[in-house]
Amino acid sequence: MNDNGFKEYIENRTVADIMDDYSEQHSEWETLLVTDQEGVKRFRHQNGRDFFCEQYKPVDEDYAVDEKIANILSGKTIEQQMEFYYVTESYSLYSTAYGEITGENLRESSVKLCEYEGVLRLLLKGDILIGAKIKAWWGDGILLPDECVCTYYASDNEGSGTKDREDYAYLIFTDIRE
Repeated sequence: MNDNGFKEYIENRTVADIMDDYSEQHSEWETLLVTDQEGVKRFRHQNGRDFFCEQYKPVDEDYAVDEKIANILSGKTIEQQMEFYYVTESYSLYSTAYGEITGENLRESSVKLCEYEGVLRLLLKGDILIGAKIKAWWGDGILLPDECVCTYYASDNEGSGTKDREDYAYLIFTDIRE
Protein backbone atom coordinates (compact mmCIF):
# COMPACT_ATOMS: atom_id res chain seq x y z
CA MET A 1 0.00 0.00 0.00
CA ASN A 2 1.44 3.37 -0.99
CA ASP A 3 1.14 6.62 1.00
CA ASN A 4 -1.98 7.78 -0.90
CA GLY A 5 -3.71 4.43 -0.39
CA PHE A 6 -2.95 4.46 3.33
CA LYS A 7 -4.14 8.07 3.67
CA GLU A 8 -7.41 7.20 1.91
CA TYR A 9 -7.79 4.10 4.10
CA ILE A 10 -7.36 6.13 7.32
CA GLU A 11 -9.66 8.98 6.23
CA ASN A 12 -12.51 6.64 5.32
CA ARG A 13 -12.52 4.59 8.54
CA THR A 14 -15.49 4.82 10.85
CA VAL A 15 -15.69 4.20 14.59
CA ALA A 16 -17.27 0.80 13.82
CA ASP A 17 -14.29 -0.10 11.62
CA ILE A 18 -11.86 0.83 14.36
CA MET A 19 -13.83 -1.10 16.98
CA ASP A 20 -13.86 -4.19 14.77
CA ASP A 21 -10.05 -4.05 14.91
CA TYR A 22 -10.27 -4.03 18.72
CA SER A 23 -13.04 -6.58 19.11
CA GLU A 24 -11.88 -7.71 22.54
CA GLN A 25 -12.48 -4.16 23.83
CA HIS A 26 -15.69 -3.58 21.86
CA SER A 27 -17.96 -4.14 24.87
CA GLU A 28 -16.31 -1.23 26.69
CA TRP A 29 -17.54 1.13 23.97
CA GLU A 30 -21.10 -0.12 24.04
CA THR A 31 -23.80 0.92 26.47
CA LEU A 32 -22.70 0.91 30.09
CA LEU A 33 -25.78 0.39 32.23
CA VAL A 34 -26.05 0.85 36.00
CA THR A 35 -29.34 0.02 37.74
CA ASP A 36 -30.75 -0.39 41.23
CA GLN A 37 -34.19 -1.20 42.69
CA GLU A 38 -35.56 2.15 41.40
CA GLY A 39 -34.44 1.47 37.83
CA VAL A 40 -31.75 2.91 35.58
CA LYS A 41 -29.20 5.11 37.36
CA ARG A 42 -26.66 5.66 34.59
CA PHE A 43 -25.97 4.59 31.03
CA ARG A 44 -23.58 5.38 28.24
CA HIS A 45 -25.32 6.70 25.14
CA GLN A 46 -24.16 5.57 21.71
CA ASN A 47 -22.76 9.09 21.22
CA GLY A 48 -20.25 8.34 24.02
CA ARG A 49 -21.81 10.57 26.70
CA ASP A 50 -22.76 9.19 30.10
CA PHE A 51 -26.23 10.14 31.31
CA PHE A 52 -27.33 9.92 34.92
CA CYS A 53 -30.98 9.23 35.74
CA GLU A 54 -33.19 9.79 38.75
CA GLN A 55 -36.83 9.25 39.58
CA TYR A 56 -38.79 12.51 39.41
CA LYS A 57 -40.29 13.44 42.76
CA PRO A 58 -42.20 16.71 42.50
CA VAL A 59 -42.36 18.87 45.61
CA ASP A 60 -45.94 20.12 45.36
CA GLU A 61 -48.01 17.57 43.48
CA ASP A 62 -47.77 14.22 41.73
CA TYR A 63 -46.72 14.39 38.08
CA ALA A 64 -48.90 12.46 35.63
CA VAL A 65 -47.25 11.18 32.47
CA ASP A 66 -49.22 12.06 29.35
CA GLU A 67 -50.98 8.90 28.14
CA LYS A 68 -49.81 9.38 24.52
CA ILE A 69 -46.19 9.73 25.65
CA ALA A 70 -46.45 6.70 27.94
CA ASN A 71 -47.89 4.53 25.14
CA ILE A 72 -45.15 5.51 22.69
CA LEU A 73 -42.25 5.13 25.14
CA SER A 74 -43.35 1.96 26.96
CA GLY A 75 -41.03 -0.98 26.44
CA LYS A 76 -38.16 1.12 25.08
CA THR A 77 -34.77 1.72 26.71
CA ILE A 78 -34.02 5.19 28.07
CA GLU A 79 -31.61 5.73 25.18
CA GLN A 80 -34.35 4.85 22.67
CA GLN A 81 -36.79 7.14 24.48
CA MET A 82 -34.37 10.07 24.15
CA GLU A 83 -34.88 9.94 20.38
CA PHE A 84 -38.37 11.39 20.88
CA TYR A 85 -37.23 14.51 22.78
CA TYR A 86 -35.74 17.76 21.51
CA VAL A 87 -34.58 20.83 23.40
CA THR A 88 -35.45 24.13 21.78
CA GLU A 89 -33.54 27.17 22.95
CA SER A 90 -34.82 30.69 22.39
CA TYR A 91 -32.64 33.77 22.73
CA SER A 92 -34.56 37.01 23.12
CA LEU A 93 -32.68 40.30 22.83
CA TYR A 94 -34.52 43.56 23.17
CA SER A 95 -33.83 47.16 24.01
CA THR A 96 -36.06 49.91 25.35
CA ALA A 97 -35.88 53.67 25.43
CA TYR A 98 -38.06 55.58 27.87
CA GLY A 99 -40.27 52.53 28.45
CA GLU A 100 -40.92 51.64 24.79
CA ILE A 101 -39.36 48.70 22.96
CA THR A 102 -37.01 50.02 20.27
CA GLY A 103 -35.57 46.76 19.00
CA GLU A 104 -36.20 43.04 19.29
CA ASN A 105 -34.35 39.98 18.09
CA LEU A 106 -35.51 36.42 18.66
CA ARG A 107 -33.45 33.40 17.64
CA GLU A 108 -34.31 29.77 18.15
CA SER A 109 -32.38 26.57 17.76
CA SER A 110 -33.24 22.97 18.44
CA VAL A 111 -31.14 19.88 19.23
CA LYS A 112 -31.85 16.33 20.26
CA LEU A 113 -31.97 15.83 24.02
CA CYS A 114 -28.93 13.53 23.81
CA GLU A 115 -26.93 16.37 22.20
CA TYR A 116 -27.98 19.16 24.57
CA GLU A 117 -24.95 20.20 26.63
CA GLY A 118 -26.94 21.50 29.61
CA VAL A 119 -28.34 18.12 30.75
CA LEU A 120 -27.34 17.26 34.31
CA ARG A 121 -29.70 14.30 34.87
CA LEU A 122 -32.54 12.62 33.05
CA LEU A 123 -35.83 12.48 34.93
CA LEU A 124 -37.85 9.26 34.97
CA LYS A 125 -41.32 8.38 36.17
CA GLY A 126 -41.08 4.63 36.61
CA ASP A 127 -39.35 3.49 33.44
CA ILE A 128 -40.63 6.38 31.28
CA LEU A 129 -38.38 9.35 30.43
CA ILE A 130 -40.34 12.51 31.25
CA GLY A 131 -37.74 15.28 31.26
CA ALA A 132 -34.34 16.46 32.40
CA LYS A 133 -32.65 18.44 35.13
CA ILE A 134 -30.60 21.10 33.33
CA LYS A 135 -28.24 23.96 34.11
CA ALA A 136 -30.46 26.99 34.66
CA TRP A 137 -29.66 30.62 35.38
CA TRP A 138 -30.67 30.30 39.03
CA GLY A 139 -29.37 26.81 39.87
CA ASP A 140 -30.73 23.58 38.43
CA GLY A 141 -33.95 23.69 36.44
CA ILE A 142 -36.56 20.99 35.85
CA LEU A 143 -37.30 20.75 32.13
CA LEU A 144 -40.56 18.95 31.39
CA PRO A 145 -42.56 18.86 28.13
CA ASP A 146 -44.27 22.14 27.27
CA GLU A 147 -42.56 24.01 30.10
CA CYS A 148 -39.55 26.31 29.96
CA VAL A 149 -36.46 26.99 32.05
CA CYS A 150 -34.56 30.28 32.05
CA THR A 151 -30.95 29.47 31.19
CA TYR A 152 -29.58 33.04 31.06
CA TYR A 153 -30.68 36.55 31.91
CA ALA A 154 -28.90 39.90 31.67
CA SER A 155 -30.08 43.49 31.85
CA ASP A 156 -28.13 46.66 31.24
CA ASN A 157 -29.96 49.70 32.53
CA GLU A 158 -28.27 52.82 31.23
CA GLY A 159 -30.75 55.33 32.65
CA SER A 160 -32.74 56.26 29.56
CA GLY A 161 -33.30 52.68 28.42
CA THR A 162 -32.34 49.08 28.89
CA LYS A 163 -30.81 46.27 26.91
CA ASP A 164 -32.07 42.87 28.02
CA ARG A 165 -31.34 39.30 27.08
CA GLU A 166 -33.35 36.27 28.12
CA ASP A 167 -32.56 32.69 27.12
CA TYR A 168 -35.03 29.87 27.65
CA ALA A 169 -34.96 26.12 27.02
CA TYR A 170 -38.10 24.12 26.14
CA LEU A 171 -38.49 20.34 26.03
CA ILE A 172 -40.44 19.15 23.00
CA PHE A 173 -41.80 15.61 22.62
CA THR A 174 -42.41 14.42 19.08
CA ASP A 175 -43.40 11.02 17.79
CA ILE A 176 -41.90 11.90 14.40
CA ARG A 177 -38.30 10.73 14.26
CA GLU A 178 -35.66 11.21 11.59
